[in-house]
Amino acid sequence: MDHMAFQFIDLNTTTVLILFLVGFIGGMVSGFIGSGGAFVLTPAMMSLGVPAAVAVASNMAHKFPKALVGAYKRNKYGQVDIKLGIVMGIFAEAGVLTGKHIMVGIRENFGMAGTNLYVSCIFVVVLGIVGAFVLRDGLREKRGESTRAEPRQLSPLVRKVRSLHIPGTMVYFKSINAPISVLVIAPLGFATGLLAGAIAVGGFIGVPAMIYILGLPALMASATELVIAFIMGMGGSFFYALDGFVDIRLSMIILAGSLFGIQIGAIGTTYVKDHVVKFVMAAIMLLVLVSRFFYIPGYLSELGSITPLAEGTVARLDRIGEVSLAFALVFGAVMIVQALYRGMREHRLAEAAAAAAALEAVAPAALPAGAPPVTEIVPAPVQISPLARFERFLAASDGSEFSAAAVREAISMASKCGAQLNVMSLVATGVEHAALGEAVLKQEMDMAQAHLDGIRTQALTAGVACETHLIHGQTVDREIVELAERLNVDLIVMGRRGRRGLARMMLGHATAQVIGMAHCNVMVIPRAARVEGRHIVLATDGSRFADAAAITAVGMASFCKARATVVSVASTGPGPDSRGEAELVVQRVVDHMRGEGIDAEGIVLEGRPDEMIVAVAKERDADLIVTGSHGRTGLERILLGSTVERILNETSCAVLVVKA
Repeated sequence: MDHMAFQFIDLNTTTVLILFLVGFIGGMVSGFIGSGGAFVLTPAMMSLGVPAAVAVASNMAHKFPKALVGAYKRNKYGQVDIKLGIVMGIFAEAGVLTGKHIMVGIRENFGMAGTNLYVSCIFVVVLGIVGAFVLRDGLREKRGESTRAEPRQLSPLVRKVRSLHIPGTMVYFKSINAPISVLVIAPLGFATGLLAGAIAVGGFIGVPAMIYILGLPALMASATELVIAFIMGMGGSFFYALDGFVDIRLSMIILAGSLFGIQIGAIGTTYVKDHVVKFVMAAIMLLVLVSRFFYIPGYLSELGSITPLAEGTVARLDRIGEVSLAFALVFGAVMIVQALYRGMREHRLAEAAAAAAALEAVAPAALPAGAPPVTEIVPAPVQISPLARFERFLAASDGSEFSAAAVREAISMASKCGAQLNVMSLVATGVEHAALGEAVLKQEMDMAQAHLDGIRTQALTAGVACETHLIHGQTVDREIVELAERLNVDLIVMGRRGRRGLARMMLGHATAQVIGMAHCNVMVIPRAARVEGRHIVLATDGSRFADAAAITAVGMASFCKARATVVSVASTGPGPDSRGEAELVVQRVVDHMRGEGIDAEGIVLEGRPDEMIVAVAKERDADLIVTGSHGRTGLERILLGSTVERILNETSCAVLVVKA
């Protein structure tokens, strides 16, 4: 194994910092484009002098833990066909093993230059094809040309594959509600693994194959590919490690960087249009292609396949490749950070404008003598009736049992309030295959439209005016917020899945993002919850956000003839007046409610706010918790956390989040 001594590059402070930044930017790209950014990492490591085989192996070792976490997260949303992922992953593992043997064979026969040439050529071809498709799609969207195909039946190829019945080979998959022969899945998985074994990225084959050939919905295909990526990455890392190709130092450094970067990228994507995301992805892909292309002559010269080039010429070509890659990484980082900065700035300005409007509309009531400013409570403006203002609802449905609860309660509330109901469903696809999936999206949109038509029938039967909206986009929360603003709705109604543990702490929870970005109120409905107007729990802390929630709670309790419990959780810190201030806040709200004829009580507790509020709601058998939102989203939400989000995850009753 003496030849292994020169495989691993020397690491110094500068190299470690560069690798961390590469991982950070690669993570930002992953979060921003909604798919893997591993195609950036292998070329970047090669440009630092890492042999191609080591770069591929180390990239796979860094990638499979992230794939596991991503698969776990998206499975919570019902987007993963675990059985298909495992079956296809097994055959993909065979492809990875074959790809590894090819890589080792090239290394033994042609040396490091041979593997560098092999990997570079594959990158040039693959990124050229995929990058061109994504760029074309982005240009069409920017020009306003629709890339949303009209719904139709399954494609002839998918129908033929599903009609193929070979005894003893059929396996049923829930994602397509049909059995597929293992003999069809085997070559698809093998090809996916073969590409992953060559460049550490197999999704460019796996995702389109699941969409076009097996007929999976695009969203489920991209999620299921994470299971395949985990199996391929874990096995591939082991196989490559047996021959000494995995540099665990590189894997850990880029993994550390990417864990930070992926969060920043995911925040940025919530503030930009789909075509901008596609432009960024296409630009990065094509720049990486150019970078690898300029290295190829040097490899060919070293192998003697072309007339030997002068060292100065090779050095200049390599320098062009390095500059192209550096520009690709910097360009991607700048675009993402710029989108993040602009989005957060616009969000804060919008919040400030909304707060100013609210303060102008509602003048503070006079305070009792000696009362501290913090206890300032909402006035009693009888003209503000939230239910009278709830004239337009927007319910988001993905066809699951969880969103069915939101639709059910939205129809019920719209019937009681005389409101118009809008129902939306999103046909989402990752940028990685969006440009390739127009024909297949017809089938998915057909299914989604049929689901919306069924909801509309339910609403009309209940006497509720209902409009449906079929949206094709990438980010669920952004599409919901944008549609809500276009329709000028008063309330967004969303379902909630049972989330606990690790999944509860992870970035990307659409409901939390909608609450942070939406300008209107948001109601979250757990699967078994019923909003009957029986008992309302109002959480207050005396802030202007809590004041807005109090106004809404008063209107709802009056309209529904519901009992109300006002809860405030006092700080357990050293401040001597915290409990006294909380009691003043609660008493003023209770007095105001009783003045409106509401059966109200007040409670002041100590402890963690979310736990206390949820406990009171459970003890009182409340069917609705009303709380204000500080409007945190994106980076602020990650760093500071959210009491509202914790309430949403812990309670079994509906939660109305009121925006100030």
